[in-house]
Amino acid sequence: MSVKIQIADHWANSHYVFETNPSDGTKYTVQVCPAEYGGIYAIVNESSLWRWHGNNDVKFLCGNNNNYTKKAVIKIMTYHDQRMIDLSNEASL
Repeated sequence: MSVKIQIADHWANSHYVFETNPSDGTKYTVQVCPAEYGGIYAIVNESSLWRWHGNNDVKFLCGNNNNYTKKAVIKIMTYHDQRMIDLSNEASL
């Protein structure tokens, strides 16, 4: 997976542009931010909203819903979780 990252001030706010590798030509733009009552919102291509709770637990909330986007959300949010762990570990050194 190719990923370009823009890091924001808050730990959970991130912006990703990625495509799966090997690619079917679909590129995803994902804005990530904390959900008020738990989990993390993933806004995908400004056309669908998902809520992530970790461990492949993703819930479709509204917009365009398809299995390819769900798989992409799981991939990018798994990457996001690992990135947050790595950043936390670096900060504690």
